[in-house]
Amino acid sequence: MITYNVLLISEQKLKDNTPITDNVDSSELRFAIQQSQAIQIQETLGTNLYEKILQLVDTGDINLAGNANYKSLLDNYIQPTLIAYSYYLALDNFWVKFINIGLVQNRSEQGQPVDLKTLQYLKTNANNQAEFQDNLMRRHLIFRSGLYPEYNNGNLNDGQLPPDTNSAFKSPMTLPGNSYYWNSRNPDFNAMGPLCADSQFPTWYGKASNS
Repeated sequence: MITYNVLLISEQKLKDNTPITDNVDSSELRFAIQQSQAIQIQETLGTNLYEKILQLVDTGDINLAGNANYKSLLDNYIQPTLIAYSYYLALDNFWVKFINIGLVQNRSEQGQPVDLKTLQYLKTNANNQAEFQDNLMRRHLIFRSGLYPEYNNGNLNDGQLPPDTNSAFKSPMTLPGNSYYWNSRNPDFNAMGPLCADSQFPTWYGKASNS
């Protein structure tokens, strides 16, 4: 697995698109960005496409005309999703801090720290926004997979992740018939109707082809 010391959004871009103020030290945000792209973005893209994007950004080739599809994916889908997930993770990082005597809750002269209930409310809202953006990206990748050869191709035997094509929305609710047993006997249908070609999505979700 190739690793790059590359951030797909800058700390300033995260500040510009969230309630995080400009006086926050950028180094405080780097961990949230790194974790979000290494986990959530890699899970959606799959390791092969994720590493392709990292490589193009690292070399600057992402801006070449021949890589316009990857640049569009980065600008229109990856970055909005990464901003939302990074903000979601950063909420935890700013609620408590590690210092040499242990964990402490942040305080300031300008205000009091939020309580746990308020933090949970903020995190739920942030997670909902992140999952919405993630779902848009997964939908785009499924119906435009032909634009990204690495999405469904490549060796996955060395710890790489395949792309996750399921909904990004996490819910304990299960729809009747939408199961492995159902799909194994009816591969072209799920509980929502006939599926698009090579897709987990029903035909009414987009069109009958994912190309």
